[in-house]
Amino acid sequence: MPCCLLGVYSSMCMCQMVTFPAIKNVFKDKRGPWWIVALCLVGNVFVAGVSIQPLQAEQNAVMANEYNLKLARLYATAKFINWPDGEAKAQSPFVIAVIAPDPFAGGLSKLDGRKLKDRPIETKVVNTVDEFLSCQILFVPSNANAILVEQILRKIDKQPVLVWREQTDSKTPALAACNFVRQGESLIIEINPAEMQRAKLSPDGRLMSLNLVRVVKTSP
Repeated sequence: MPCCLLGVYSSMCMCQMVTFPAIKNVFKDKRGPWWIVALCLVGNVFVAGVSIQPLQAEQNAVMANEYNLKLARLYATAKFINWPDGEAKAQSPFVIAVIAPDPFAGGLSKLDGRKLKDRPIETKVVNTVDEFLSCQILFVPSNANAILVEQILRKIDKQPVLVWREQTDSKTPALAACNFVRQGESLIIEINPAEMQRAKLSPDGRLMSLNLVRVVKTSP
């Protein structure tokens, strides 16, 4: 397994348990695979290397930790997804949109200005369908308004948008290209090849081979 993938795999396994109090220097070099590894490693601290302040309510602390981890993995996974040539060569910002309510508690904005696919990242929280124009990644929280979700998904149908969802009911898989599934203490990433193909996206085969990635098998 290539070193960069080994780093991503190891960090995905460890980031729920390890906390680094000082990580900012790691983020100075954004050119190579260490940027990906660093993002995964700080999954339970913060994507931009800013540590989470202690929260009064333990439940809130657990949720904040969970969504920092999800945001780190969402970013790292995008490194191994291929967009169509037109999107890949675009000079416009790489937009990551979240349907309200924003579960990242403001953490999403820490990605603004950083690079993904050699494009500056721009983040948006979408409250109404009229606010939504376009994006490259769309995250749908489990508590998002169902009508708003349906309207936006209809708007991006068959467009090259990587849709992420959360599965809260283990018996009812969420229909999306990527899906976060909690399995015991592990946070599994489910990838649906049929939905990827529908959105004209293709995942790197190395990503699909990681133990924390599960491929959804669909009926022919």
